[in-house]
Amino acid sequence: MTTVIKPKRSETALSVPAANSLAVGELAMNVTDGKFYTKKTNNSVVEVGGAGAANLQDITSGSGNVTTNNIVLNGSNLVFEGNLENAYETFLTAVEPTADNTVSLPNQSGVLATEGDNLAFSIVFGG
Repeated sequence: MTTVIKPKRSETALSVPAANSLAVGELAMNVTDGKFYTKKTNNSVVEVGGAGAANLQDITSGSGNVTTNNIVLNGSNLVFEGNLENAYETFLTAVEPTADNTVSLPNQSGVLATEGDNLAFSIVFGG
């Protein structure tokens, strides 16, 4: 006979188990998010295993979080939301490169003109 093991679970997106609902070392799963959690001896609940264990928001929140490593986005965009959460965002994306390219931002403040701005002149940064 097969034994089925079912850890504590939730199907509510972004739901993390409360510390008082787990024993130290006990596993819980968020089925919707595909994430596992456990309780540590310091009474904190942490996500365990898998590639989803850290996200950019987790890494960059808090003070002093700096990296000297490249951040690689494979086929993903950087998405900028304005002050209002609404249906409009700005996406920074790259077309499929055919060589290594570098885009450098100037050491100055201002507005960057884009090809779609219909300007009568071009702004060239760098040499």
